[in-house]
This record gives sequence, C-alpha cells and structure tokens, in this order.
Amino acid sequence: MSAALKSYVKSTMACLALVGTSVIAVFAAFSFLPRAWAFWPGLLSALIALFGSVLVFACVLVLWRHRRGALGERDLFLELNRSREPAAIESSAVRRRVRLRRWLARRFLGHDLIVGDLVEIRPWAEIRATLDEQGCLEELPFMPEMLALCGRRARVFRGMHRLFDYRKSRRMRHMQGAVLLAGAVCDGASHGGCEAACHTIWKAAWLRRVDAVRDEVSPKPPASDPHSLATDTNLAFGTQPPRYICQLTRLSAASEPVGNWSLINFWRPLIAGNVTPTAFLVAWLTHLFNELQHHRGGIGFPSFDSGTREVTPADDARFRPGDLVNARSPAAIRATLDDRLIHRGMGFEPDMLKHCGRVYRVQAEISRLIDIVTGEMRTMKTPAYLLHDVHFSGERQLFNAQYEPLFWRAVWLRKAPPHPVTANDVN
Repeated sequence: MSAALKSYVKSTMACLALVGTSVIAVFAAFSFLPRAWAFWPGLLSALIALFGSVLVFACVLVLWRHRRGALGERDLFLELNRSREPAAIESSAVRRRVRLRRWLARRFLGHDLIVGDLVEIRPWAEIRATLDEQGCLEELPFMPEMLALCGRRARVFRGMHRLFDYRKSRRMRHMQGAVLLAGAVCDGASHGGCEAACHTIWKAAWLRRVDAVRDEVSPKPPASDPHSLATDTNLAFGTQPPRYICQLTRLSAASEPVGNWSLINFWRPLIAGNVTPTAFLVAWLTHLFNELQHHRGGIGFPSFDSGTREVTPADDARFRPGDLVNARSPAAIRATLDDRLIHRGMGFEPDMLKHCGRVYRVQAEISRLIDIVTGEMRTMKTPAYLLHDVHFSGERQLFNAQYEPLFWRAVWLRKAPPHPVTANDVN
C-alpha cells in the first residue's frame, strides 16, 4: 500500500471514529443527563456527527478517485464534467434557459450568457466603438488574432467568473462580463508567433446572443482584413517587440480581487454553467478532504506518491503532431522534478496528475512563449508539448475558468505502444 493510500485510509478511519463517538455522545446525553441539561451537549454532539459524516463521505470519494487513477480510468471530476468540454458543447443542441438563471447571470456575472449559448460575434465596426485608444475594453485588449471571427457564430463554453493572476497579485480574481468561446484560440500571429495557444477572452459587449437555433456549425471564418490591421493602430497596440501586450499580460488590470469568503463566488460556477452539479459536489468534497489533510499533516489528493520511485527516463525524445503518447506515471515524473516540482525551468502542474497513465495525441511542439510578467518573447531551450484536449481543469483552484493548455516536457511522456488503439483508449 502506497503512503498516499495509507494516509487516505487513516483519515477515513479517524473520521469514522469521530462519527461513532459523537453518536454515542448523543445517546449518552439524552440517556444519563437531566432533560434540561441534555439539549445543548446532545445538539453539539449531533452537529459533530453530521460534520464527521460529511468528512467520511469526502474520504470515501477520494479513495474512489485514487482507485480510478490506479486502474488507469479517467479522473472522476473530468468524467463528470465531460459535457462542459468544448467539443461536447459544440456537438450538443442549443438549450433555452429559464429567465431566473438569465437574471442571476446578469446580476452576478455581468452578462446573460450561459455555457452552451450560441452567440454571434459583432462586426469589427461595432467592436471598435467599444474600445479605448489602446484597443481595450475595461482594460482587456481586443487582439488582432480575434478579428477573423468577427461576424461569425460560436458557442459559449466558459464564463470568466474566476481566474488566477500569475503576473502581479498571484491571487484569484473575477472578470466582469467576459466569456470563452469554443474554438476561439489565439494563434499568436500578431504577437511574435507566440505558441501558447490560449483561449481568447470575449467581452459580452462584443457578442450578441442568438435565440434562433440555426446555423450552429459555422463555416470556416474568413481571413483577417489586412486593411483593418494596417489602418487601425489601436488594434495593433502591444504587438511589437520587445515587450508584447496581450490578454494574458493584462489579466490583473482587467479583473478584480475575489474575497476568500464570498458566497456569490461560491455559486458563480453553477450560474455560468462551467461545471455540472455533480462535478461541483465532487470538487468541493475533495477540497474539504485536502483541507483536512493539510491540517493533520496528511497527503493531499492528487498525489505523486505511488509506492515506488522509478528511474528518471531519458530526456532526448522528440514527438511530432499526431503522435500517440502515454503520460508517464506519477513516480516517473516525480523523479524528474526538483523540490519545487520544476524540470528545466518548467513547473509540473498538479492537475496534470489526472492524466498520468493515459494515452493522448500530440497537438503541437511549443518553443516560443510570451513571458506574462515582462511581456518579452522567450524561446525554450527544451521544447514542451501540447496534447489534444488536455487543459487545466480548474478544480484545484475551485473552478478557475481560464481553461489553459497544459505544457508537457518530453521526459514526462513516452511513445504509446505500437498495438492498435481504439477510440476509447485515446482521450
């Protein structure tokens, strides 16, 4: 039994003992104390038993998730939230939303767009009227890479209610009135060829919700209008070296801090539709379990610990787009990282542990990225790889909505076996 599994079982047994002791205390209070004295001790014991029961449920849930990972099955949160992935949203029918939910969205998200809505991106002339002299609306730039989608239709797949500011405050923040659209990915053409493949952020003022369910699948968007790019200096703001300005470098300015105890922030993921109710429940119970583990000095979930330490694999592998690769085991990846979970300057995101042991297809090799702190273009000495449909789930940060692609070093991957791979094997 691995150290992580031992820690999870120990927490489960401790919580069961807490529930059992509390239940006995309830019966003892009403059995041996005078009725006038029994109420408050009995109520306190009942509340402890109730809270302990929730902890037991959280522990059992984490044990189940741990077992699914050990068996190579898809992570439970990802599976329960599969319907919120861009491909699933684009292939599903457009649904009508109740007026109450629209009202809640307008009140707490700054717009009435819900995940799954069909929208039409307004013409460039209308969008231009909303921008300041630096091509921004509420500090968020409209980038040249977004121009090609003007006049097209797309589906909303995330409300930008919650994001992480990597640049300045390094805290969770809220962006008012903004969404992500399925298929709207920055190609970096106007920003020095940046290969980060970030989803572009769209203000609600740049979109129009389409009520009629028709033409859901839009044809290929037309190319950018060279005349608009050449004559509109506002659109080209921040597109010249040595320091680039893009939506990612402006996240801090375009958002506001989120209170740690904000009840509205608690409900925003469900109002926006970013997560299903079951995935929402799983994430919060797992968060509660990890808080328990943190306070008692246990191992959190997910964990690198798998019982053994493997030999560090070679770092000379190169992959091409379309190659099938297998994400290595947590133990093999851990052997490549330092104490800060960094390999050659690139950190390993714990959310990537959900994909260990799974087979994926390589999407692209990455070597050029804009430094979101300085705005300078960086060239990686060791390239990284993007895998198809592998993005930051946001669960670890309680539903971060950025949906960023996860970067993988070659040392964290290996070529998949040459045997035939079925559709169920590739994620």
